[in-house]
Amino acid sequence: METIKLATVCSGIGAPEKALKLLGIPYELVFFSEIDNAAIRSYCSIHGENRAKNLGDLSRIDYERLPKDIDLIVGGTPCQDFSTSGLGKGGEEGSGTRSSLMWYYVKLIAQTKPKIVVWENVAAVLNCKHYMTYRKFYLTLNRLGYRVNAGVLNAKYFNLPQNRVRVFVVAIRKDTDIRFSYPRGYDSGVRIRHELSDRIPEKYFAKSYEDMILYNRRFLSTHNIMPVGRIKNAKFKQTNEVLSIEGIFDCLTTKQGNWIVDDRLPREKPIRHLIPQESLRFMGFEDKDFYKCRYRYEKKEKKKIRRDNVPDGELYMQAGNSIAVNALMALFGQIYGVPWQDKVFKERKKTERELLNELPLFAYMREHSAGGER
Repeated sequence: METIKLATVCSGIGAPEKALKLLGIPYELVFFSEIDNAAIRSYCSIHGENRAKNLGDLSRIDYERLPKDIDLIVGGTPCQDFSTSGLGKGGEEGSGTRSSLMWYYVKLIAQTKPKIVVWENVAAVLNCKHYMTYRKFYLTLNRLGYRVNAGVLNAKYFNLPQNRVRVFVVAIRKDTDIRFSYPRGYDSGVRIRHELSDRIPEKYFAKSYEDMILYNRRFLSTHNIMPVGRIKNAKFKQTNEVLSIEGIFDCLTTKQGNWIVDDRLPREKPIRHLIPQESLRFMGFEDKDFYKCRYRYEKKEKKKIRRDNVPDGELYMQAGNSIAVNALMALFGQIYGVPWQDKVFKERKKTERELLNELPLFAYMREHSAGGER
């Protein structure tokens, strides 16, 4: 396979780059664009890239001098002003909100005309409040000469134990012969338990249980999230649930998020937060990526000294701001015709017969009937 010329914006720690590597798709990085210094440091460490390739602030780059030979560009522009957990300011062009950075992404696309464009954002962008902004974005890409596809993928259907629903727009330049359809995932059975570390420092455990209420039973939501308790005085609703590790996590955020009852551990009350290493696992990154983010190397007396001096807050932020790597692997596999199921689902991959057996009876009857008519 020929080497892909790749560019990313709002790059974070490089989920698209990670996905291509795990799929075995060779790529050459043309540029990336990121403003957070901690994320830039982690990006360069994980992918072995030079900071000189960073364009910096997407709204301040010299668009006229951008290269024109890009095969794939990927951008997950800020979601805060679309998200239901934010203030709902939206992303209208010229509004100055963080989410309006998407229009600088459009400007970059117009200047560089890459063969394939991928845009990721929260599903709330499809809500009636923001739909006209999304529609304008969609139609603008079409006018720029792209066949535009839009679909919703959830990380929980691609072997990650979190309910992370995201819109993925895939725009393919009309002069190419690339055909695309969205990947179909499924519940592989992966749960929080499967991605936990065996070594948990004491600081991640709850210090007091006075404000916690634990339930005697487990409630299973439609997303396989299994709350077993809550914290009475939590400031934000999103962070007050205590989850069983037999379920999956709610959407990972830039904070520590929900508590879990880690009953694998021989403790009377094993209630704790995820550690940063686990947060990165939940996004599809490998442990070696965590170590590259966690540790900084300093030269001292001609020796490299490893220092554990990257704050947890930076690592939670980097994980929560990223794109689910497994979802991108499935997406890129569909775009470039590369088998992705084995690499995404690994030992949890299901056969067609197993998937058929899991269908409700009415779904089987519908499929059988449709097959008979053909």
